[in-house]
Amino acid sequence: MFFYLSKVLWSLFSPVNILVILLIVGIFFQLINKKIYKRIYQINLILFILIVFLPTGTYLLWKLEDTYSKPNIMNSNIDGILILGGGIDEFMTYEHQQVILNDRIERMTESAKLIKKFPSAKILFSGGHGTFSEPKIKGSKLAKNFYKQMGVNTDRIIFEDKSKNTYENFLFSKKFIGNTKDEKWLLVTSAYHMKRAMGVAGKLNLDFIPYPVDFMLNKSFNWKFWYHKIYFLKNMEDFQLASHEHIGLIAYYFTKKSNIMY
Repeated sequence: MFFYLSKVLWSLFSPVNILVILLIVGIFFQLINKKIYKRIYQINLILFILIVFLPTGTYLLWKLEDTYSKPNIMNSNIDGILILGGGIDEFMTYEHQQVILNDRIERMTESAKLIKKFPSAKILFSGGHGTFSEPKIKGSKLAKNFYKQMGVNTDRIIFEDKSKNTYENFLFSKKFIGNTKDEKWLLVTSAYHMKRAMGVAGKLNLDFIPYPVDFMLNKSFNWKFWYHKIYFLKNMEDFQLASHEHIGLIAYYFTKKSNIMY
């Protein structure tokens, strides 16, 4: 129920959709009540400035990425690696009959390097799919083919392909993970997603060393020079992604799926 409700509510109330909905509602009230439509337009203008004109989303995204940094594991003994799926578009891959990558591909490429670096580590890939419809080619199968092309021995990898969201990634993977404090497990996922992932792991009493990948922004952020480069589309995209993750943090905390709220 949580999965379906979250998808429906996000589709209706994502920031960009709200701008469009408020515009339509404002046009409707313009015909029947001028006071209300002016108020709606004022709200829409404020949201437009925050979402499109200012780099608010970029800042929120940077706050997420700045939570964890890449750990120094050069001389570490790693017992296991959990890789959260992503990086390959299952639907587009089936449609065009060739591997179509997305902007999370570093989860795959960096994890391939780690698998080779730690030949004795237990490897777990948690894929599944986060959409209503079932893809005709499972992400785990595509991931397996990708790793083979990267020269990785896929016989070492356990593929979990039932999960639909971050919480289920850990819930369904837990039985494969040695839940002891003396074991060192790496968690590989996108930097902006790591905070929510670590919150879920903590809630399920799983201990990980965060290994963030797929960084989208610089290490530092400065509001002072935002006007030097104004990219409306990027501002909007960053806000969409960042708000999805921040809302996810809050929702997971209050539904007792994470021990980190913000």
